[in-house]
Amino acid sequence: MEKNKKSFIKGAAILGIAGLIVKIIGAFYRIPLTNILQPDKTRDGMVFYAVAYPYYSWLLVISSAGFPTAISKLVSEKVAIGDKKGATAVFKTAFRLLLGIGIVTTILLFACSGLIANLAGVPNARFAIMALAPALFIVSIMCAYRGYLQGMQMMSGTALSQVTEQVGKLIASYSLAILFVKMYPDKPWLWAMGTLLGISISEVMGLAVIWWIYKRNRRLLPSYKLEDMSISQKTFKRMCRSLLLIAVPITIGASIMPITGIADTIFIKRLLQARYLMLGFEEKITDVMADQGFVALRSYVTPLINMPAVLTLALSMSLVPALAPMTAARDRRGIRRVGTTGMKLAMLIGAPCAVGLFVLGAPIMAMLYSKVGNSTDTYYISGFISQILSMKPGQEISIYALSGGIMQISAIGVLFLSLVQTLTGVIQGIGKQNVPVYFLLAGGIIKILSMILLMKYTSLGILGAAISTVLCYVVAGIGDTVFTLNHANISLKWFDTFGKPLLSSLVMGVAVYFVYNIINKAGHPTLATLGSVVAGVALYIACLWLLKAFNRDDLDFMPGSRKIAKIFRVDMKKSNAK
Repeated sequence: MEKNKKSFIKGAAILGIAGLIVKIIGAFYRIPLTNILQPDKTRDGMVFYAVAYPYYSWLLVISSAGFPTAISKLVSEKVAIGDKKGATAVFKTAFRLLLGIGIVTTILLFACSGLIANLAGVPNARFAIMALAPALFIVSIMCAYRGYLQGMQMMSGTALSQVTEQVGKLIASYSLAILFVKMYPDKPWLWAMGTLLGISISEVMGLAVIWWIYKRNRRLLPSYKLEDMSISQKTFKRMCRSLLLIAVPITIGASIMPITGIADTIFIKRLLQARYLMLGFEEKITDVMADQGFVALRSYVTPLINMPAVLTLALSMSLVPALAPMTAARDRRGIRRVGTTGMKLAMLIGAPCAVGLFVLGAPIMAMLYSKVGNSTDTYYISGFISQILSMKPGQEISIYALSGGIMQISAIGVLFLSLVQTLTGVIQGIGKQNVPVYFLLAGGIIKILSMILLMKYTSLGILGAAISTVLCYVVAGIGDTVFTLNHANISLKWFDTFGKPLLSSLVMGVAVYFVYNIINKAGHPTLATLGSVVAGVALYIACLWLLKAFNRDDLDFMPGSRKIAKIFRVDMKKSNAK
């Protein structure tokens, strides 16, 4: 029993580390890619990429979100009772089911590529969508192997294939993007197609790795050969039902954010075009301006907004295993302690990231993205939103100001997104897996409705789309927080949990604003950005030290807790929890 427990913990750690590596690579993947696909103002391949990818992400969820979990659960249950033949039968059933799903989703995406592209108002995006279609078939097969090996407690297979897949995506996508830009200099839709073809290639690499690991470990797996084993129709239907009962709820929850991304592709450009025509802009330039707003939101702002999620994801992964034994033992005091700590650590991560991106988001984008950085605007960090709202017919706003205004609104959502991700781990850890899904679904509905209303009936334009995303995270974040407080019966120390992180972040934000402008006036925008980031981090840590922001409970979930305790004057001998 102890050996199995250690094996489980080790496997979970392997998957957690691999997941974190994958998230980090994914967070930085879009930055150099955007620079490759947007060489100048008149040629923009990112708009085609941004239209195609959300549809792929949504269809990918069907095979990759719930099924590996369902397969691993059923396989591990069969192995636990010594039913090796049953474990292999689960795998074969899942393999057939996922093979069918892969074929259907691939054909569906390929056949509907023209319809999807026209719906988004970007007809040539169909080439990019078609390039992604084969990846759906490959991933479906790969997920069957991943789920089976996870159920057999061979987590390294999934971890290695995930990392290979991400590294392969970097190599293949960047290489093909550069190649297609050189081969077809005046056809940006083909640049996006080549880039996304690289994703299909990376999925082949991931499948090759997981298949190799499966073959290599056959002697450790059940001895029954898949090709020699038959399953009755009754058994196949029963196992399909068992797999779907587990996979469908997970899939529904994971589908919410990709569907909201699809809503962005359908509505944003059309609503922006209608707004610019109503304002009196010439029809010829409305399409270009709508593309600029869409790309600024989806390609410049969104990747930076999602970067803090890497930290909160790591925190969430550490909270789930910590809560599981407490829930099983009905340790209410322990659950309260972990829930309180989760909220506080979410604030300690989310608050400075939100304030930092609000103040420095535009200069950071100018530093990372060549098209934003080539703006003729001076790099001051104020007045972006007013510039967008006061835009007149014939007036062209710079990409720097446009992206800066979107970022300042979107940055507010980072705080609530941090709460969503962290408290999802807490709520799932106490056995309420569906609750975060309900709140996120409510947030997704609010996002779509508010986006249509704000962009169609107000003068906010692309800012309305940014506000709608913030509202989505606000609804989900507040819902998760209220549920956690009530379910765990937590009595918060509000200043300790929310006040100290917010106060430290606001002090940091004011200081960063002045540091940036002082250095920038000397004509060094990049140095001003980097210098103000360093100054902001140092001042934030100093504020936390002065306010004694940490206690023993907080540090229990951090690596190197004793060293941190010495720095922040925390007594590790006694707990502050009640």
